[in-house]
Amino acid sequence: MDYSGSTSLETPPPEGNSFWSRLKKAFGPLAVAGVLIAKFFAKLKFLLLPMLKFLPILLKSGGTMLLMVWVYAMMWGWKFGVGFVLLLLVHECGHLLVAKKFGLKVGAPVFIPFMGAFIALKEAPRNAWIEACVGIGGPMLGSFGALVCNSLGEMFDAPIFFALAWFGYFLNLFNLTPVGMLDGGRIVAAMSRWLWLPGFAVLVWMGWTHPNFIVWLVVFASLPRVYSLFRKRTEEERQYFEVTPAQRWTMSILYFGLIAALALGMYIAHNELSDHPARRHGVIVQ
Repeated sequence: MDYSGSTSLETPPPEGNSFWSRLKKAFGPLAVAGVLIAKFFAKLKFLLLPMLKFLPILLKSGGTMLLMVWVYAMMWGWKFGVGFVLLLLVHECGHLLVAKKFGLKVGAPVFIPFMGAFIALKEAPRNAWIEACVGIGGPMLGSFGALVCNSLGEMFDAPIFFALAWFGYFLNLFNLTPVGMLDGGRIVAAMSRWLWLPGFAVLVWMGWTHPNFIVWLVVFASLPRVYSLFRKRTEEERQYFEVTPAQRWTMSILYFGLIAALALGMYIAHNELSDHPARRHGVIVQ
């Protein structure tokens, strides 16, 4: 007998059961992975939630940093732009760390192209000594950042790092000018407020001989403090500016020693930059 087909003694599984079994095989591993991921994030919730609280700060500080990097990168190349902004960040972190040490509430660093960066103190220092410590914290850490750039230039024989070091030394030295809103004006408050006068005169001379909008902005912003030298101080002001002889000597040594170190650093970085072979071909920033 001839047969056109074959027969099977096994009963085929119902169509519905076959569909669900295939579905389970396809999505089963995904379900297991989902459970594992959920457990993983459940363990991280104590880490993620505090990070979310700092998100606005990161956006505020990080956003202005990126803007400044972009502006300076357009002018001097991305390497210099990144390095310059990082040096500013290191400087501001110096203020931030010292302010935190004294228990002061501070905001995140904010960067403004061509004007630098700043942190906002949400509460005033309790006395001139604390104000001076917070003020000198930025230039001290900023100077260390410039020194690191100088060392990297020596290590890798790269002129870009010498250029960054010179600018780092210069910016921290400029900030030590003893006048008004600059760090130097806050530092000498623990030494002698009358140092604001020569600092003001130096700043006016700089603005006159090298016209610059930022310099004149600092000059006008410093006028209220200079004016305060010639009026009668209140009892509250007298208490604020009271410092011990030990504190005055300590701040004087740190302040004038840092000025000397920065001037020497600028001299060394300038010589390294001038003597480098790349300097003669104009290859410094790029």
